[in-house]
Amino acid sequence: MQVTNTTCTVCRRNCFISVEHDDHEVYAVYGNSCHRGKEAAIEEALAKEKKFLGEIKIIGEKELLPVRTEGLIPKEKFAEAEAFCKNFRIPKPIRIGDILVENFLNTGVHLISLKTVS
Repeated sequence: MQVTNTTCTVCRRNCFISVEHDDHEVYAVYGNSCHRGKEAAIEEALAKEKKFLGEIKIIGEKELLPVRTEGLIPKEKFAEAEAFCKNFRIPKPIRIGDILVENFLNTGVHLISLKTVS
């Protein structure tokens, strides 16, 4: 059995929710204030894939560029994705929605920009 901890963003309460589960079954959910949060936490815990969110450095800028995958990638690729983003640099200008990396980590999904920087 494993425990997945998440901060729920379904409503404004931002509950810290823990889900006790194995690969296919949920045993207990703690910390939710509403039913929607419970359902979202269960979905998060059992999902094998999700969108990756990260930040990369912009050449010549102090601020970081928020990025995400255009689709779902396996959760086991997240550590590799974080390491990639930590070392990746991109020149400006960048527009929101620009594809920064095609076939990100051989997942068949693109890494895109979430912000415009000129």
